[in-house]
Amino acid sequence: MDCPAHDDVGGAPRPHHLELAEIFREHGHRTAMTPGDRHVAQAIMACRTEALGGHVRRCEDCGHEETSYNSCRNRHCPKCQGAVEARWVEAREADLLPVEYHHVVLTVPEDLNGLFLGNRRVAYGLLFTAAAKTLQEVALNPKRLGARIGITAILHTWTQTLMYHPHIHCIVPGGGLSTAGDAWVSCRPGFFLPVRVLSRVFRGKLLSLFEQALDTGVLEARPQDNAREHLAEASRKHWVVYSKPPVAGPKQVLKYLGRYTHRIAISNPRLVSMDGGKVTFRWKDRAHGNAPREMTLHAPEFLRRFLLHVVPRGFTRIRHFGIFSNAIRRERIAMCRVFLGASPAPTPDAEAPESWQERLRRLTGKDVTRCQACGSQRIAVHELLPAALQPRAP
Repeated sequence: MDCPAHDDVGGAPRPHHLELAEIFREHGHRTAMTPGDRHVAQAIMACRTEALGGHVRRCEDCGHEETSYNSCRNRHCPKCQGAVEARWVEAREADLLPVEYHHVVLTVPEDLNGLFLGNRRVAYGLLFTAAAKTLQEVALNPKRLGARIGITAILHTWTQTLMYHPHIHCIVPGGGLSTAGDAWVSCRPGFFLPVRVLSRVFRGKLLSLFEQALDTGVLEARPQDNAREHLAEASRKHWVVYSKPPVAGPKQVLKYLGRYTHRIAISNPRLVSMDGGKVTFRWKDRAHGNAPREMTLHAPEFLRRFLLHVVPRGFTRIRHFGIFSNAIRRERIAMCRVFLGASPAPTPDAEAPESWQERLRRLTGKDVTRCQACGSQRIAVHELLPAALQPRAP
């Protein structure tokens, strides 16, 4: 059973830190928003407040009371990703193979930003398709690897300064199934596929998909957008594809995956201050060895940049391809484990189902079965708090 949304346990007062919700409450009315943006803003502002309701728990030994408010569970909310990420990563444990894993990032030039922003759902889908087909095609080439690989792909659209930069993170095992499906084919240690080849193939595939989508009207562009010229300009540029050092070992891969799967454009700990209508936040300067920096923006500009990264409602931003495709994943991974001489993947214990309280404690370290004041386990829900009227989005 999934743990409920009331995962903000009360207790001793904590130091106040600036949160994204506060910036929306203070300056959201000054920021232009689409209906989808307003839905996200409303969820973030309501999260873990009276607006969503909750409950009061009372300790029967010391009388201490703890109030917990429900979470919004919106995937763009910085408060709601920790437990979701932990559950997702845990569910992937059975998919891990005892090999090194590679992290490949495929990026596009800014010439295509207009097409992406005007057609987010379609363009993001084409980006996934081009990235997956590129990796699979190059890996299948007998001159490269000669194997069918598995891919976990994650869409990100931001830079450290919240600028718009759509790109795909791909986590792939160091090898794959032979074309005959009767053996595991390993990569060379520390090397997956040549990034220059991946760059050229990826460029060709995505531009071809965009051309076809424009021809058929699937991608919409006004004449003044000069979409064809932007495609031509992008075709003359080098597309950046890079591969990070391989990650070895299942535990390390799980931790590594967690850093990317449910990340959002900016987290609350990166927010420094809101003063005089401006927001200051931390960022890492990749061009200078990840040196810590601070940037200050007018609050409406800060919110505008954040909202650039709202994913269309219902859009799947974590996808699996190749031998990790949902329809064949269990069968193919079992085959890989046999060829690698690995033990079968662990299966959940059906005889001892885990309670939501146990799961929450294991995944997040929060123990809601104990009183925060005296440590007693004689604490129970004393009062349910109904949801208030939803706050009107700015």
